[in-house]
Amino acid sequence: MSNVDPTTIAAVAFAVNFVVYIAGGVWAVASIKADLAKQISDEREETLKAIGSLELKFLADQKKQDHNFGEVGAAMRQYIANVEKDMHAIEIWGRDNFVLKTEFSKATDSIRDDIKTMGDDIKTDIRALFSKVAQRPT
Repeated sequence: MSNVDPTTIAAVAFAVNFVVYIAGGVWAVASIKADLAKQISDEREETLKAIGSLELKFLADQKKQDHNFGEVGAAMRQYIANVEKDMHAIEIWGRDNFVLKTEFSKATDSIRDDIKTMGDDIKTDIRALFSKVAQRPT
């Protein structure tokens, strides 16, 4: 064999081991990086799916809420229309059943005239009775 110095063999072995360790370290870091990138990608996909499902649920809830609020508006409009109809009926009843001021004045004037006529008739009757009493012989 050849005369190779044992320190040279040790140095070469050390260098080879060092290169192998460096290559192994680079490979390990690369595989960790690839695994980490895959995990991040998978987690991102799961998060996006969850956000997508939440968004769909939110949109469905929002549509339902909008529909329900629209129903509230329609119900309020219908209630107001019903109240207006009732008020109109009350106004018509009041117009037809309550006495107008001019009609009331006419009615009270007529009653006043009838009472005056009745009072005059009573006075006339009392005077006639007095005159009959006064004409009686005592």
